[in-house]
Amino acid sequence: MTKNEKRQEMIRLAMAKKCINKKELSKTLNFSYPTMLSKLKDTGSFKLTEADNLCRILNVSLTELITIK
Repeated sequence: MTKNEKRQEMIRLAMAKKCINKKELSKTLNFSYPTMLSKLKDTGSFKLTEADNLCRILNVSLTELITIK
């Protein structure tokens, strides 16, 4: 499993735990839905501030998301 796939899984699980879908997440992060899908497909495309906001919303560790192995 690649780092990107691990990040995707981490985000997907956190979204399920918080009962938030991709559309709701895109609105909360002020992204268009297509942009949100693109960023979730390639998690490395998140800017640091975007990743920080994502982690705060989903209640996950930014450090863990960035340094995933």
